[in-house]
Amino acid sequence: MTQTILKSFRLGLTMLTATAAIMAAVPGVALAASPRAEEGKMILVARQDPGTLDYTKSNLTALRLWIPANVVEPLVYFNKDGSVAPGVAEAWEISEDKLTYTFTIREAKFSNGEALTVEDVIYSLNAMKASPVSQNSSAYQAVTAIEKVDNRTVKVTLDRPSQNFWKGMGSTAGLIQPEAAAETIATNPIGTGPYKLVNYTSNSSFEFTANENYWGEAPAIKDVTVRIITDGTAGLNALEAGEVDSLPVITIDLWEQLMARGLDKNFSMVTYPQIGEPTYAVINQKLDPELRQALAMTIDRQAYNDAFGASWGAENTCTFALPNQAWYSPESAETCPYPYDIEGVMALVAEKGYAATPLEYASLSDVPDLSLPADIMVPTMQAAGFNMTRNAIDLARYSQLIFQGRPPQFDVTVMSGDADPTQWACADEASAGWSTYCSAEYTQALADADEALTDEDYLALMQKSADILRKDAVIVPIIAKKGVGLFDPDLKGFVEPRVAVALEFAPLHW
Repeated sequence: MTQTILKSFRLGLTMLTATAAIMAAVPGVALAASPRAEEGKMILVARQDPGTLDYTKSNLTALRLWIPANVVEPLVYFNKDGSVAPGVAEAWEISEDKLTYTFTIREAKFSNGEALTVEDVIYSLNAMKASPVSQNSSAYQAVTAIEKVDNRTVKVTLDRPSQNFWKGMGSTAGLIQPEAAAETIATNPIGTGPYKLVNYTSNSSFEFTANENYWGEAPAIKDVTVRIITDGTAGLNALEAGEVDSLPVITIDLWEQLMARGLDKNFSMVTYPQIGEPTYAVINQKLDPELRQALAMTIDRQAYNDAFGASWGAENTCTFALPNQAWYSPESAETCPYPYDIEGVMALVAEKGYAATPLEYASLSDVPDLSLPADIMVPTMQAAGFNMTRNAIDLARYSQLIFQGRPPQFDVTVMSGDADPTQWACADEASAGWSTYCSAEYTQALADADEALTDEDYLALMQKSADILRKDAVIVPIIAKKGVGLFDPDLKGFVEPRVAVALEFAPLHW
């Protein structure tokens, strides 16, 4: 009898959930207000569990989405318009030669009630300087000293100007934590942000509440839960059923489903570059430059964009960057040195005898947004006359063979990843890793950009670096994917991330 009642209850619950999902999918049908609106709460969805919350040792997006800016703050914030706003530092001075940065540290408390001290700031900066995460430590390459001036002032001395240092102080490299709580950072990071982490249950959820010690304006929504739902379709179902209020990061494999279900009509959809990633072909540097260039000419960028079925979520580009980076350029005759030209490639293959050169294309078999480009790329290269064999392997094997392979164990592959152009810097070809790109000219151009004294010079040198990268036809950009998110239509206030990819809770409100 009990089993029968339970089955009936589950059936009824399933039908209610299905009905809610169907009603939500019908354009024009108003969605009921979130039951959390009046309670001052919201529930968001994460697609991955980060495993650790120690941002000094991990740069996983699954971590950087939630902890920076919400729990732990940087010294300063860089706004979308390029202006700089106070963070842990309430004021700062930069010497004319750009070799000395003096930060005035605000009087504030950490979320555990302990006072923020200059010693905590010095500890935090040194921890990031020693971080195994290159995006953190690279900001400190020019730093020679981090010193206490007085109880509210920290001075940082550089041996050369560094754009990376200043920009890093507004990103994860500038995050400030209490030294006394450093040992528990992996499960309970402490900071001066508008929220504090109440609970983190691995593979289940994060729970945040407003930080009563926050130095700024109290956030409108007091309690925030981030549910970890690894299945994307299940996350979309939960949103339609009203069980959650937002999927702020919707991966490209769900874009077609998003459109087919009409979710863009019934929910507020945002697109923003910070969570996006470039998708790019990687051609082994050991191959002859003319062969690399010919392979690059088989890439029809629009075909890849069309395959994902959402032009609002991606731009065709030959620049390794995202649209919010100043040196980014969309696809054009001026920015693409090797445009798509299948007939021209076929002539080159015949002329140069490339068909006699066996080539291996390593692709991922279990990552949809990377297997799809390979489905297009390999047949096109074969049709052009290249002797291309596809080796499709799962992520575990790919990580071992490709990421750890020395020297690189493939001829061509396709990847998506962080848009930081400095990751390809490598002056010595003997040090080539999976990226296969080591160019003294490129590395020097990036170093020159870092030392630029003005924003104009920095931009010009980064554009020079981008030009070197695209002409070498080793890292060949295809599309720049943007971040895509869906929000309950009553949930307002979304702002583009200011600290790397961090989704800020505080501006959101019902």
